[in-house]
Amino acid sequence: MFCQYCGLHLLAESTTTPSSPERLKTAWENREEIGFFQGLFRTMKDTLFTPTAFFKRMPVSGGLTDPLLYALIIGMAGLMIHYFWNILLYNSMQDFMVSEVRTAAGHTMVEGLRSPYTAMITPFLLIFWLFAVSGALHLVLLLVRGALAGFEATFRVIAYGVSPFVLLIVPFCGMPIAGLWVMTIAIIGLKEAHGTTGGKAAFAVLFPFIFCCGFFIAAMVLFMGAIAASFGSMIHFRP
Repeated sequence: MFCQYCGLHLLAESTTTPSSPERLKTAWENREEIGFFQGLFRTMKDTLFTPTAFFKRMPVSGGLTDPLLYALIIGMAGLMIHYFWNILLYNSMQDFMVSEVRTAAGHTMVEGLRSPYTAMITPFLLIFWLFAVSGALHLVLLLVRGALAGFEATFRVIAYGVSPFVLLIVPFCGMPIAGLWVMTIAIIGLKEAHGTTGGKAAFAVLFPFIFCCGFFIAAMVLFMGAIAASFGSMIHFRP
């Protein structure tokens, strides 16, 4: 309690710690008080434009139902509009396609994706994507010791991070912009929700791309090495 050299009282200083921001319910989780649409649009606005403040205040517990429902509403709205654009643009391009292209295998596969059955199973695919991505990111965070909160925190970040799916209403460029925005929000959200470093959060999100690039480079090196070895053997055995 007192310094042994100068007698200064140290109790007040030793018990003083920086105050952490209080985690409150998101606007979506508070929709019963502020209204359904206000909670929805306020959460979407906060995650899109002020993700740091949003995820710093977001509770890391409280159940998966609310963030899952939010992700289904926003995700399905964007994906259905994107599905509509695909049908509209596909039908408008039919007159410009030659018969060989229409009967090609790849074109037939794309046409199959336009089936109404695809729209029916989209919610289940979206739910599977949410849990799969959250599980993979949480596993990588555990490996780099960045998962300072539980799996629920990671899932909440990914579920609320689907807000850029609304950009799918823009044809052609909406998909790549939404993808980059989702990744940016995921990095910020994981950092703030888990209280980890930005480097660990970025590594968790970018790890699949790093892995794929490394695998591709290794495959190319092996392929070029095999070609070089085959040419070397042909020169060696030339009569």
